[in-house]
Order: sequence, then structure tokens, then C-alpha cells
Amino acid sequence: MPESPASQPPENALTFTFPGSEAQANALNRDLAEWINDTDQLGGRAGVRTAPPAPGELGDVAVAVDIVNASTAVIAAVTNAFFLWLQQRRSAYRRIEFEVVRPDGTRISGSVDDESQLSSVMAQLSGFVAAPPGAGE
Repeated sequence: MPESPASQPPENALTFTFPGSEAQANALNRDLAEWINDTDQLGGRAGVRTAPPAPGELGDVAVAVDIVNASTAVIAAVTNAFFLWLQQRRSAYRRIEFEVVRPDGTRISGSVDDESQLSSVMAQLSGFVAAPPGAGE
């Protein structure tokens, strides 16, 4: 899975991040990137952005998932892949919080505590990623 330094995100990327503990965010970022890259039509589109480990720790920490070369069709497919991933992971975590940033810097955050919230969160995310740059500012 491609990795890039935290200080240099790829251009034209849709970026996913997960707030919370460093260990949980690292696990979720790596898992999401792997899930997206394992999706046939999206293979190689997700890169893990990393940061150096905390003092005394080993290995870089995944701080974000960047989606590169993101055409409208790719963004729609990534959104669908994220939805399926979120459905699968929701049962393993009490709560999953996330933030998505478009290339223009606008962002949306959401959280899922139970299955009933998935459809409204995904409708909101789908509208956000499909909105033209600058919309909602």
C-alpha cells in the first residue's frame, strides 16, 4: 500500500481521517486503505499518509487515507466502498468517527454509533463529495 509523509498529501485527493486514539486511528486508516485497494475498480487509489511514531514507539503511524486520481466516478465508487467498509466495521467498534476532506479543503465529519445511523450518514457524505468546490462554505 503506498505511503506518503504526513507533510505532503497528494494533490487532488479526497482524504479520510479518524479522530481518537492513535492506535485506533492507525488501525482504521490502514484497514480502510486496504479495503479500498482490494476493491477491483479502485485498486491502487488509496494511499496511507503516515507520521513518525511517538518517542519510544516503533513504526510510522497512519494518520490519513488519501484517494488519488479521484474522478467523479472514482469518488462515487470510493464513497460506496467506504459505506460497505463502515457497515462491516461498525460491529467491531462501539463508535466510529470520521472526517472527510475534499481537495478544496472543505470538510465534513460524521459518526456512527449503531446500524440505524448508517443510511443518513452515507446520504450526507454522498452529497458532500458530489457537491461542487466551495459549496456549503
